[in-house]
Amino acid sequence: MPTINPLADIFNWSPNTGTANSTPMIYPKLKTQTLPNGGGSFNPAGASTITPAPVFTGVKPVQAASPAKVAPAAAESPFYDKYRDPKTGKIMTPEEYAIYLGNKVPKGNGEITNYAGDALTNPNQTAEELNARATTLNNSRNDIATGTTDPYKVGNQSGIAYSPNELKAIENAYAGVYDPALQDVFARLKSTQDEEKQKANLQSAKELEIFKTNESIRQWRATTGTQKTGGGSSVDELFSQTNLNTAARNAGLSIDVIRDMDPDLINFFVSPKKAVDYDGNTTDIGKAYQSWFDAVENGDVSADEVVASINETSLSPAVKTYYIDQVPAEPEKKKGWISNVWKAITGK
Repeated sequence: MPTINPLADIFNWSPNTGTANSTPMIYPKLKTQTLPNGGGSFNPAGASTITPAPVFTGVKPVQAASPAKVAPAAAESPFYDKYRDPKTGKIMTPEEYAIYLGNKVPKGNGEITNYAGDALTNPNQTAEELNARATTLNNSRNDIATGTTDPYKVGNQSGIAYSPNELKAIENAYAGVYDPALQDVFARLKSTQDEEKQKANLQSAKELEIFKTNESIRQWRATTGTQKTGGGSSVDELFSQTNLNTAARNAGLSIDVIRDMDPDLINFFVSPKKAVDYDGNTTDIGKAYQSWFDAVENGDVSADEVVASINETSLSPAVKTYYIDQVPAEPEKKKGWISNVWKAITGK
């Protein structure tokens, strides 16, 4: 029986382990030991260094905070993409979106472009024509504003589910495209009406003067015994309706005024002569004599000189009377000039 080594208990040596043919385990398993009274820690392995215990400063060591978890951003609904301003990327208000759509209304055809084209190519439309155009544009605008029509399919026929407020804003903005055209056509209408009224007043004044001239010619014919062209034949017997229309157009007078004229005057206006105007240009006799009348009013030439030039022509006494009566001068002076015209015929 082997001898029990009492040191085995101290070093945790197994009693069943013999010493023959083996190296006895003389060290226990080495562990780190904490020394009393804050002396630190000690491990007999290696250099057996004593590690000092940490000094308490009264402040607990700060532990690194775990990074905060950020919730992923919710994806924006694609429903609002159609409302996004292409320039700023921001969602437009219904009013802004309506204006945006209104600016996208096709400009290549339709009433607005047709009106703009007509305004350029036919600027001298009558008040009646402009009034009809204004009525058409205004009706179209109202139909769009109320949703009755949607010709470019940007409103209730666009296929987009607008809210009532959005749709109304869109319709109002869309209809607003017509506003500049309406403002223009109404402005042109007023201007044209004013011009036509002024022309009508001037025409009335001119026709009144022509009426006086016709009466003067009749009196001088009666006084001098000068017969008119065609003798006692009526105007309808002497001239066709085409002749009367042509004479009215050339004279710038109505058919009724032409019918009341001396036949010599009607015959003249069916095929009027040319004459030289104040600037030396050959043009229609009416325009030519008007330039001389304007020169008299401006003081560039005397009335007597103009009358003398008229008397030098081969025009009939009735035609000379017609133009001399338009020379800017006092009535009594005109009467003397016209008297000389008719007396020259009779030699009295």
